[in-house]
Amino acid sequence: MAKLVCSCLFISMLVLSAFLALPSADGAEIRRCSVVLNLSKPCTFQECQPLCIQKYKGTGVCLGDNIKNSKCNCEYNC
Repeated sequence: MAKLVCSCLFISMLVLSAFLALPSADGAEIRRCSVVLNLSKPCTFQECQPLCIQKYKGTGVCLGDNIKNSKCNCEYNC
């Protein structure tokens, strides 16, 4: 009988912890915005990333077909 009670308690603890681990409804509503920064020269990660952190508190990556035409793309929480 004690083994059955312990097993049920253990299973219910696992189920409860799984529900608590799911993201809450408040956190699911975070919107991501994106802006493209036109730099005077081709985009480099060393310039793009700090600029995006400073202006938008987000992350920056260089996007484009080749190095000469790449632009700095910043993503941040709206």
